[in-house]
Amino acid sequence: MIFYRNWHKPKLLTIDLDDTLYDNGPVIARAEEYIKTKIGVEYLDGSRLSDSLYYAVRGKMLDVCPELEYDVSMLRYFIFKELLTGSGRTSDDACRLAEDLMHDFISVRSEINVPRETLDVLHRLKKYYPIIGLTNGNSNPKIAGYDECFDDVIWSGVNIPSKPHPHMFHQAATLADVDLEDVCHIGDNETTDILGAINAGVMCVRQTQYHREESELKILPHVSINHISELIDLLL
Repeated sequence: MIFYRNWHKPKLLTIDLDDTLYDNGPVIARAEEYIKTKIGVEYLDGSRLSDSLYYAVRGKMLDVCPELEYDVSMLRYFIFKELLTGSGRTSDDACRLAEDLMHDFISVRSEINVPRETLDVLHRLKKYYPIIGLTNGNSNPKIAGYDECFDDVIWSGVNIPSKPHPHMFHQAATLADVDLEDVCHIGDNETTDILGAINAGVMCVRQTQYHREESELKILPHVSINHISELIDLLL
């Protein structure tokens, strides 16, 4: 545990999900492979959807509607719809099938085995702090089975800019009715979590259990820890 900035006990904890509470790499890889295979085999030419076609359509969607960058679920929906329309489906059929595909993707994407130790830490902290999840992703804690660890979860979207924008941090403070200086954000990413928290005026703990930068940090958190279990000593 390393302290870089002035630190005091907070009144609200906000916690990133992906790569902070669990290793998100294998989760996303499995979900991506599942959905690209399903789309290609069942709706396109019978073979797995190529990465090049997927990213070409993704780029097209972002060119048309750049704000979709803030809503990964809506972006995927429109990618699926565009692929289905391009394969000859009617607009109504493409909308319906894209919704079904999104449901399937989020279900597979939320099949997450959060470590028992992580769940134990969250349950202990929840006895003393309100806890709000902040995520740029679209994993569903309810499907994954750890929703009881949070008082609320805020997802980025078209009307909720993704981290490092300060909106989600400020929204969490408002929900919990605490001052920004009494919020502590826990996350892994130097840009979305550390920069986001510092710019929002809240404290930040960087947890490197699943995400280690190859180079030295350019933006220092208030505290850096190597394992989520260290939160117990820090916060209790």
